[in-house]
Amino acid sequence: MTEDGKIEVMVASTVYGFEDQLSSICATLASLDYEVINSHLGTGWVDPNKSNLENCLNAVQDCDLFMGIIRPYYGSGNIGELNITFEEMKLAIKLEKPYWFLVHHHVDFTRQLKKYLYYLDADGKAIFDVKIKKSRIFDSRTLDIYEYVLKSGTPLVSRTGNWVQKFIDLPDANRYIVRQFGEKDKIEQLIREVQHGK
Repeated sequence: MTEDGKIEVMVASTVYGFEDQLSSICATLASLDYEVINSHLGTGWVDPNKSNLENCLNAVQDCDLFMGIIRPYYGSGNIGELNITFEEMKLAIKLEKPYWFLVHHHVDFTRQLKKYLYYLDADGKAIFDVKIKKSRIFDSRTLDIYEYVLKSGTPLVSRTGNWVQKFIDLPDANRYIVRQFGEKDKIEQLIREVQHGK
């Protein structure tokens, strides 16, 4: 929390082609009286002696709440094999921060469609491991993020914390955000549970 008691929520998202909507989502959270941490807006503290990845992960550690947005683009914040946005999401889950996730309809649609795509090999055998070539409209690595957040490797009956809300446009996203973050008493209770080890 800030010195004046404001709850800090970090909004992590790939930014490219999403700047105006991301700004609106952050403005919605600010209108609900949260302190918003977001790299695109420049509202996270930057230690000039640390890498972008380290600064972003420190912001995850310092925030009270985490909001992740999965989009068709993987993001430009890649350091070797690591993607900053994905690393932020993984750390928020690991630290058991109260977290929420949005996923763009195109990512969810592609995930569902990919289950039914196949090609025939030289022997006429169906091969289902279809690869999607990276392009300006879609990067299949976003499916890795989505699967991770859905906790796909965990049996369905024992999964918790795997709700990912689909959205098509900005009104969809903001409606979900207002519903989840609008009741401060519930949010404060979540934070207390985390602070006291549930």
